[in-house]
Amino acid sequence: MTEEQFRRHIRQLATLRGWSLAYHTHNSRRSDAGWPDEVYGHPGSKRTLFIEFKSDTGRIRPEQRTWLRHLANCGLETGLWRPRDLPQIVKILAPEGPRAELPDNL
Repeated sequence: MTEEQFRRHIRQLATLRGWSLAYHTHNSRRSDAGWPDEVYGHPGSKRTLFIEFKSDTGRIRPEQRTWLRHLANCGLETGLWRPRDLPQIVKILAPEGPRAELPDNL
């Protein structure tokens, strides 16, 4: 599964679980480097997720790492999600699910 296929799959799942607000930069070539791929909002549970998607073998760039760490350090729900993480992602996308967290090795 490519990163884009995975991102689209998760967006569909998020929509089904009530994450009615979503933002994705479609063309990042003209944007500052590092901003997460998607931002999801769930008005009912008052949660916002900042998510970077990668394939199972995809590498994270330094600018992405910097932004993800910054957002997490500010107390925001932040994740680096890969297809192999799908069982945990499904749990996180439940309105009352666990908070998204960055992997320890980021």
